[in-house]
Amino acid sequence: MICAQCCGEKRILEIDCPESCPYLRVGRWHEMASENARHLRTEDPVKQQAQARVLNRFDREIMHLEYILARERRSSRDLADKDVAEALDLLLKAYRTEEKGVLYEQTSNNLRVDGLRRRLREVVESYRYPKEEQQNRLRLRDVIECLEFIRGILASHMETDPTSTGYVDFLARTMPRGEEPGDRGSSLIIPG
Repeated sequence: MICAQCCGEKRILEIDCPESCPYLRVGRWHEMASENARHLRTEDPVKQQAQARVLNRFDREIMHLEYILARERRSSRDLADKDVAEALDLLLKAYRTEEKGVLYEQTSNNLRVDGLRRRLREVVESYRYPKEEQQNRLRLRDVIECLEFIRGILASHMETDPTSTGYVDFLARTMPRGEEPGDRGSSLIIPG
């Protein structure tokens, strides 16, 4: 037995909650809805439309990338938001360079960051060049939009959360453990 506050703050990160726990499922849903609403809120209607378009088109791919970040956080307690930001920035720089016709892979001297960058790149490339021919390919511009979307949510967390792990902790608490979500539907909760 644990109190509601400990369930909310320490689930998954400090308490090994079983996936079958009904409080875990409800807590995840509630946290995702409130966090997504808070971090996707904008006064700029053009930015809001762009966010909605990216989410509607690429929710599965975004969820898969966030799942990787959640898994990395659960396995590496010292993974911080700044590490994720650096990995995403490196990927964005590489893909923007490719968009200009030059293939140049950006790397980091930080092994944690570079390992994360490589893992995220593997997922992205699996959507760009799927093994199954009937699966739609993710275009380079789409990749950049997905990564920019995640980077924007991360930036929002970094601005509003005083801890250095607010975003990765959020993902670790809300993403289910288990198999990678490559073929499953999205579990993103889009605020209305």
